[in-house]
Amino acid sequence: MKIIPNTITLINLFLGCAAIVAAFEGLLATAAIIILVCSILDFLDGAVARWFQAGSEIGKQLDSLADLVSFGVVPACIMYQYLVVSLYRVNPESALFVWPMLAFMITVFSALRLAVFNVDQKQSKHFTGLPTPANALLIASIPFVIEFMPADNTVHLLLIHLTDSFPAMLVITLVLSLLLVAPVKMFSLKTESLKWSENRIRYIFLAGCIILLITFGLAAAPLFLIFYIILSALDNLWQISN
Repeated sequence: MKIIPNTITLINLFLGCAAIVAAFEGLLATAAIIILVCSILDFLDGAVARWFQAGSEIGKQLDSLADLVSFGVVPACIMYQYLVVSLYRVNPESALFVWPMLAFMITVFSALRLAVFNVDQKQSKHFTGLPTPANALLIASIPFVIEFMPADNTVHLLLIHLTDSFPAMLVITLVLSLLLVAPVKMFSLKTESLKWSENRIRYIFLAGCIILLITFGLAAAPLFLIFYIILSALDNLWQISN
C-alpha cells in the first residue's frame, strides 16, 4: 500500500516541475494554480499514508524532495519574474539577472527549513518557522489575485502597486525567506479534538478567515496567510505572558 501515498507525492513533484516551466513562460497565474493543487496533494499523501498505515522513510524523504520543488523552487521562480519585470521598469540597462537571483533565497531557506523539519521531532502541534506550503501559497496568491480578481478590487490594486516596485518585492522576498527559518512558533492546523481549550487559536484563525472571505472574496487569499503569521506571533506572546 506504500505505493499509493508515494505515487501522490511523485505527482506533486511532476506538477511542481510543470509549474516551473509555466513560471518561466510568464504564466504566473497557471503556476499559482499548480501550487494550490500541489498543496492539496501534499495534504493527501500524508493523510493516505496514515489511513493505510503505509508511512515509510522513503515516503518521508520523497515528500521533502517534492515539497522543495513545488514549494521552494516554484514560488522563487514567480518572485524572480516579478523582480525582473519591476527592475526593468526602473533601469532597462541594468544587469537584470543579478539582483532578481535573490528570489532563489526562498529555495535555499526552504531547503534548510525542510531539512530541519525532518530531524525535529517536536514540530507536530506547532512549526518552527513559516511552513514551506504556507509560504508558497502566499506567493502564489499574488498572481492569482492579479489575474482573476476585478481591477477595482482593493487587494488587487495593492498587489499591482507592490509588484511594480522592485524594492518592495525584494523586501518581501527576503522577509519571507527569513521567516522560513525564523525561531518562531507557527501553529499547526492539525488537531486531535474539537475542544475550544485545545484549539482556541485555530478557531480564531477560522473565524478571521471567514470574515476576510466575506469582506474581500477570493482576493482575501494573501490575507489568510498574513493573518496566519500575525496570529502565530500573537499566540507566542500570549504563551510567554502566561
